[in-house]
Amino acid sequence: MKNKITISFILLICLFFAGCSDDYQESFTFTGTVEEILIEEMLVIKEYGGVEEGRKDGNVYEIPVDDVEKYNIGQKLEITVFSNTSDDSWDLYNMKFDIKTVES
Repeated sequence: MKNKITISFILLICLFFAGCSDDYQESFTFTGTVEEILIEEMLVIKEYGGVEEGRKDGNVYEIPVDDVEKYNIGQKLEITVFSNTSDDSWDLYNMKFDIKTVES
């Protein structure tokens, strides 16, 4: 009886940790510049075409951040987007972002 309880307890713990695991997968990475800083802790990033291409009309993304005061208009950033869904849509509820400053 004790073995059944122990095994049940171990299985329950395994299921708990499996449910808590992070299912976010890297979707894509892009480089962009901060175009606007919104007061609701969001950055508006315009995708940057790269040094060879110069600045071009790129995609514009709104990205949530913890502290907008760490960023400046015109600052160049590298953003890696992670998603926990296979949908090809910009759904902030299913996304996480890794933001790094790019030195000019």
